[in-house]
This record gives sequence, structure tokens and C-alpha cells, in this order.
Amino acid sequence: MRRALSSARAFTLRLQPSLGTDGAMSALGIAGSLASAAVKTGVNRTINQYQERRLESQSKVDWEDYNYPPYLNVLHYNSDDIENESARGAVRLAHVSYLLTLGTFVLNFLGTIVLSAGGAVGGENVVYSLFNVVIFSIVGMYCFYCGYKGMATRNGRLTDYYVALQAFFLLFMVIASAVKGANFYGWANVGRASGSGKMAGFFVFWTILESTAWTLGYVTGGAALYKVVTTRKDAMRSQGGGYGLRV
Repeated sequence: MRRALSSARAFTLRLQPSLGTDGAMSALGIAGSLASAAVKTGVNRTINQYQERRLESQSKVDWEDYNYPPYLNVLHYNSDDIENESARGAVRLAHVSYLLTLGTFVLNFLGTIVLSAGGAVGGENVVYSLFNVVIFSIVGMYCFYCGYKGMATRNGRLTDYYVALQAFFLLFMVIASAVKGANFYGWANVGRASGSGKMAGFFVFWTILESTAWTLGYVTGGAALYKVVTTRKDAMRSQGGGYGLRV
């Protein structure tokens, strides 16, 4: 019995260094793989950034000609910069979608001011509505600009940003066109508006107006998203492979 225990202990002592060595080698292997992936990602990103700058220079567009939005002039926008007719049409539709959605946010803000002044909704809803206007005017413009510059320079990464953000805004508009409560007056708000003790007539009118605007917004936005996606797919087929660049 003692001999068996001694043999087991000796085997265990011999095994422990082996396990320690294997564990260290495994950890080194994982660390090496992570380092290799990080280096590869960094190199690919650097190459893609260089290629993006080259494509921008080849597009013959003066991106430093800041002319948009009017009077603020923080970005460059001119749909005529895009040579491809289908891509140009997609960008123009995306621009209309952005303006229509921004206009609906502003409409919501103005209506909320009137309804709040008349006592139909709480005053805090004015702050919420103003916050929405500010956020969308910035993020929405970035979304549109990604679509415009992505199509103008055949940059797949920027186009992907547009697709993702536009899809999010579409979902938001669908919800805003339907719900009631706070500073949103969708189709479900008609009953609430008609039963309001104050400004009931105007509240119902405004609810229908805003719900229609949100509905028109997501229909136009959906058409713009579809146009951008299909235009990019057509370009990929015609080029026999990738469309621009991706990081």
C-alpha cells in the first residue's frame, strides 16, 4: 500500500511541471494570436485609410469646400459631384429623407410648445422635444453625410454607417408615428387628444398632422435606404467583387 502511494506521489510530481509548461505555452500561444490579430487589424486599417484618401483625391471633389448646411458651412455637399446617375439619385433621396425627418422633429417641437402653453401637455415635454431636435440635427446629418461621401468615393465603410444609422432612424419613425404619450403624438394619440380637456380640437388636428409627417418620413427614408443598398449591390456586381473599402 505504501509503495502504491509513493508511486502515485512520484507520478504527480513528475506531471505537475509538465502541466505548468503546457499552460505557459498555451498562454503564450493565445497572446501571440491576439498580438498577430491586432497587428493585422492595424495594418489593414492603415492601408484602407490610405486607399480612402486616394479615392477621395481621385473623385475630383473639393471636400474642403464647406457649403452645407447653408450659413453654417461645416460640411461639403453637392450631389452633382457624383458621376454615377443611380448613386446621385440615391444621395438626393437620402438628402430629402434627412430634411423631411428633421422638419418633422422641428414640427413636433413647435406643436409641443403650443400644446404646453395651452395646458394640454406638460411643460417638460418641450425640453424633451428640443433635445430630440438637437440630437437628430447632428446625428442625422452625420448619417446623411456618410451616405453621400460613401457613394461619392465608393467607400463601403461609410455606406455601411449610413445603412445602420438609417435603419435605426426608420425604426424610430415607425414607433413615433404610432405611439402616444410624452411629446409624441402618433396615430394612437387621437383618442387622448379628443378627450383632452384643453385644446381638444387643435390637439386632434396636430396629432393627425404629425402622425402623417412621421409616416411620410419613414416611407421616404425606407425608399432612400433601399436605393442606397441596391445601388451599392449593382456597383459590386459591375466591379465583379467588392464595393470600395471596408475596415
